[in-house]
Amino acid sequence: MNARQVVSGALAAAMLAATGASLEAQLPPNLRDYPLATFHKSGDLVAPFFDGFYDNGDGTVTFSFGFMNRNTEEIVDIPLGPNNFIEPAQFNGMQPSHFPVYDRGGLIGKRERGSFAVTVPANMAGTEVVWTLTHAGRTYAVPGRTGTIAYDMSTGPAAFGSLPPAVRFTADSPISTNREGVVAERVTARVGMPVTLSALVQDRGECAPYAADLEGKMVFPVNATWILHQGPAAVVFSIETEKIESEGWGVATTQATFSEPGEYVIRLRADNFGAPDSKFDNQCCWSNAYVPVTVTP
Repeated sequence: MNARQVVSGALAAAMLAATGASLEAQLPPNLRDYPLATFHKSGDLVAPFFDGFYDNGDGTVTFSFGFMNRNTEEIVDIPLGPNNFIEPAQFNGMQPSHFPVYDRGGLIGKRERGSFAVTVPANMAGTEVVWTLTHAGRTYAVPGRTGTIAYDMSTGPAAFGSLPPAVRFTADSPISTNREGVVAERVTARVGMPVTLSALVQDRGECAPYAADLEGKMVFPVNATWILHQGPAAVVFSIETEKIESEGWGVATTQATFSEPGEYVIRLRADNFGAPDSKFDNQCCWSNAYVPVTVTP
């Protein structure tokens, strides 16, 4: 190889590298940095996720949503508004504004599933429900839609009969057995003064046909986890997760202490992840309930 060939080859390589760099620079940040970029302690993206849909059998469809906070340390808050909204607007309002850091292990262990859901009425069949989040200079939007069998989720019993636990706030109040949940009457509290939050939970699995496989165990504990869903500041719970072991309704209770005044929503997730056929990654089995709280100085 002569000198001219060496120079020509080097020049061609440089031009290719420059072209590649130029093309990369033209890509939007989300395509340059995600999904192959490493996680950052802070300043990383928060993205909405569509978990799937439930055909309710009456013409209505329920869309389940979650999210991923890619930061390893930064807990992100995105108030409802231009940076956190759902369209059509009639479905806006129940999405979270508080995005904790999760690390449950595995490839998708940073995702939070089923933090809320919305039901599209029969007269709006075919409507897409789109959740949009903007954070750290990046905007992501995810549509909830039907039509793809991979996202068609079942409300029936799991492999060994597990079903989403039941949760209610009083003995005669509505019962939640799904992601959309029920909403409690508003609670009032004062900054720095603990307020009691409580609910009734119950395992409702249909395990009798699988008694031999389950060694006769017909009822599994319900884990009641209290989560800040919306609000302007952090909340301290005296008990974040409580295991309720009861064949009937059991009581889950915590003391919540608020550091700043404002409007909050606390989510209660009731799960039976102790059952062999119930796992977070498999979209089974948990139900939601929500407590609105007004905090004064």
